[in-house]
Amino acid sequence: MENIRPILYGVADYAELRKANAWFVDRTAKIRDLEATRYAMFLRPRRFGKSLWTSILEAYYDVRYADRFDEFFSGTDIGANPTDEHGKYLVLRFDFASITKDEEKVQGDFDYKASLQCDTFARNYREILSDELADRILNAPDIGKKLAQIYLGLKGTDKKLYVIIDEYDNFTNTILAEHGQAVYDSLCHGDGFFKDFFTSLKSATSGTEAPVTRLFITGVSPVTMDDVTSGFNIGTNISLDPQFADLTGFRHDDLRAIADYYAPCCGFDADKAYNAALAWYDNYRFGSVDAPALANTTLVLSLFSHLWRTKQFPDDFIDENLRTDYAKIRHLITADRRLNGNFHVLENLLAGGSLSERLVKSFQARELSQKENFTSLLYWLGITTITGGKFGKMEFGVPNETLKELAAKIIPAAYADVHKIDERVYGINDGLCEFADNGNWRGFVGTLAEIAKENFAVRDAVEGEKVVQSTLVALLCAAGGPYFVRHEREAGGGFYDIALVPQLSRWPDIAHAALIEMKYVKAGDPAPTAEELAKIKAEAIEQLDRYSSDPALVSAWHLAPQPSNSQPSNSQTLKLSNLQTVALHRLVLVFHGGDALLAEEV
Repeated sequence: MENIRPILYGVADYAELRKANAWFVDRTAKIRDLEATRYAMFLRPRRFGKSLWTSILEAYYDVRYADRFDEFFSGTDIGANPTDEHGKYLVLRFDFASITKDEEKVQGDFDYKASLQCDTFARNYREILSDELADRILNAPDIGKKLAQIYLGLKGTDKKLYVIIDEYDNFTNTILAEHGQAVYDSLCHGDGFFKDFFTSLKSATSGTEAPVTRLFITGVSPVTMDDVTSGFNIGTNISLDPQFADLTGFRHDDLRAIADYYAPCCGFDADKAYNAALAWYDNYRFGSVDAPALANTTLVLSLFSHLWRTKQFPDDFIDENLRTDYAKIRHLITADRRLNGNFHVLENLLAGGSLSERLVKSFQARELSQKENFTSLLYWLGITTITGGKFGKMEFGVPNETLKELAAKIIPAAYADVHKIDERVYGINDGLCEFADNGNWRGFVGTLAEIAKENFAVRDAVEGEKVVQSTLVALLCAAGGPYFVRHEREAGGGFYDIALVPQLSRWPDIAHAALIEMKYVKAGDPAPTAEELAKIKAEAIEQLDRYSSDPALVSAWHLAPQPSNSQPSNSQTLKLSNLQTVALHRLVLVFHGGDALLAEEV
């Protein structure tokens, strides 16, 4: 395997990738498009390849690397046809990913690390800047004065300055999440030091012969930029532009290529790897529903790195760092130990499968209580993606299994903050594992019904059905276990409520699966009589009959075909080649308000 290209998972140094001849998807043609915008901001979810792109820009434009152009770019699109600007800039690069999130230390840490980057700039370009200017930068006492020396020293000269800022909002997002609005405002409003930084940057882009000729900023959301600059009025947010929809991320042809390349030498099934990458990391669309579907770059490389090392698929497809990233928004859905409107947006997303709102490109942190802003934030964070849209609104849905699991975990985390139910989520996981093994579904269903009743008691009963359904879905997702939790999926001319689909590729010994039909009687209505309950049950059975015999579902789940003159049985079977059969249990749950009146297998 000595000639096989290595996978450098987590490496964002372009020079290192090229030196190692590591796996790399060439997007350098986008450099030509980018040159049409002098000051650009590019937003993508975490671990989507933004840092690598900034490294590519540095290697391409930095005058220090001009004589290494062929080393860096031979064999690439831009290498075959470079623009006139390559190798013509002094690059001042900032990376804010490592700034501390400690509210007491953040200002000092920011000043120290940003100052170090200015000092590195002065040393790297001493011969170009002159000893005098380099020394003035090095001797300036803080980041504000160092920037002033750089900007004033270059203003009016023929030296071009390209400023690159990577992960501009990493530490501010965490501070907002962990320390709240007041601490965040002290950084980004009034005399806040971060606001001062961007005020200085803005001044360096304006006026005759301004020193900052080009600017490229990466981040996750527009929130901090809107706070520190009253909107990104020093440049252009290119994040939704069609030509940059696939600037980072892997397209389907990229996934196919990496699967086909590594499978023969690493001993895994290429189709299985490709489909796993699609299911767990794909289906992000940026800008419009017509944009190409993209997979998360870093997570895909993590998967194939694992396959290369171990020759088998991981037990857990979710990067632990990603769990931490998305845990940051918990504070946005709870306040004063009560669930707020943002919580209901997430809850409805999980229960109904989609949200419909205008996509907002710019808003401040204090405006996140507005539904359309919070819905847009979920998109910018990568929790949702664009699935459709009309009449000025976008349809947003959860893109893949990773985000379905992570988004669902936010709901019970909020429940835990308010109702202290976290330990029972582990009990649901135990119940799901027991069900997978022996078909006993009453354990996990009983816990679900118990928590749904508690949650209903403190919620607005007007949306009672949605409350109960979203509680069930969120808790099943959060519990994890051996199942994909599907809900509101089309089958048999309708949409089934909840399905527990076995993850047979990971756990081939799973013996049971479930379709769950939930019926709801409003809390304010009289409890149904025995006759009425029988009618409700009969309706549920009729629906389950149609869902479980739907040809598409039969094909997707590998259900054993039923004779044309028979009705589906209580436990249909799901066949996996000749090695394993999985019994399909069809369950009916009937709720009166938050009370479970009926839980039966039919």
